[in-house]
Amino acid sequence: MALVASAVAATGPQADSRRMKVVGVLTNAEVPLPAFDGFRMGMARLGWEQGRDVTYVFRGVIAKDEALAAEAHRLVEQKADLILALTTKAALAAISAGQGTPDPVPVLFAPASNPVQTGLAKSLREPGGVATGVTFGSQEARRLAWLTRIVPDLTSVYVPYNHDDASPRASLPILEEAARKLGITLVVEPVDGWEGMQEAMARLPMDTRAMLVTPDPVLASHARELARFAIDRGIALTMPHQGGVEQGALMSYGFEGRDVGMQAANQGALILSGMSPADLPIEFAEFSLSINLATASRLGITIPRAILRQARVVMP
Repeated sequence: MALVASAVAATGPQADSRRMKVVGVLTNAEVPLPAFDGFRMGMARLGWEQGRDVTYVFRGVIAKDEALAAEAHRLVEQKADLILALTTKAALAAISAGQGTPDPVPVLFAPASNPVQTGLAKSLREPGGVATGVTFGSQEARRLAWLTRIVPDLTSVYVPYNHDDASPRASLPILEEAARKLGITLVVEPVDGWEGMQEAMARLPMDTRAMLVTPDPVLASHARELARFAIDRGIALTMPHQGGVEQGALMSYGFEGRDVGMQAANQGALILSGMSPADLPIEFAEFSLSINLATASRLGITIPRAILRQARVVMP
């Protein structure tokens, strides 16, 4: 990591090249937008001034798969110098758009889950293709373990996931193995986007006590609605990102989007300075435990002090 950091320090915009670099930004959900903010902040700190050294092309959140693919192709055709993909689905679309072109656009994901399993890279140490970035690591198993410590008498956890997104699908085997070791039954249900999630909530059994939302950017973008539903039903909800706790979820063991973006800026600066993503190891986001005490109180859950000392606490 020290070698990478020192390389970044030496790779601000090259003095002998005044051509402004173009970074296209691609996402199919709102929840990772703070990572884009963090990326711009990180690039600025590394000397890449927006409007002078780098410009960002971002046409907003694109939820439909066909439109996402079209935007990825547009960025490739416009010869962007880098595509910043804020979700796994966006990264896959960007890679697909560049396949078969003589000079594929480098792709930087910030973040993506399970990049090897989802086909974004050959390995974490040597991505070997056109993409690299920041990933989650073993977040899901640890998050389930924390949930069982906070709600110690749990026997089952409801796990909805978007069936057409490779990111949450790749997390299921990790969760299932963790649940087996913890003696927890997972009630896994595929849903079709947010509309499908709303339908699933309407028929959710009344005795459901806990819900775990996987690294699913579409569902995570509705953290506030999910938290409101969970509190009304007395369900302990855990989200994959800290922002979900701020919006009312009981707990998370996850990352902060802006920090992920700033971390990815180091890699972005290297790529824009000429390094191939194939040679840039995929980095792990830093995780922390977050707990919403107001939600815990409304659910009648008392959090042990030993756990609170290890957590980022969201106060009432």
